[in-house]
Amino acid sequence: MQVRILRISIGVALLLAGYMVGTHTPGSIHAQMKVTVPTTYGKVVAGDSASLWFEDTSGTLRQVNIPAGNTIFTITRQR
Repeated sequence: MQVRILRISIGVALLLAGYMVGTHTPGSIHAQMKVTVPTTYGKVVAGDSASLWFEDTSGTLRQVNIPAGNTIFTITRQR
């Protein structure tokens, strides 16, 4: 009897979890912007939600700030 109740409880929990995950729709809309970074800045070594850090061959670090908010951005290198 206890095994049957346990199986039913697990089934109901999985059914509810599947329903909640399946009906979730993201409500945020992100802007897209283009950022141009010169190749002299070097390679990307770090990044967070507010900036990207580049290091050139001499070891100089440069920071490129990203505007506030959750922004999807594209980086293109100048040639």
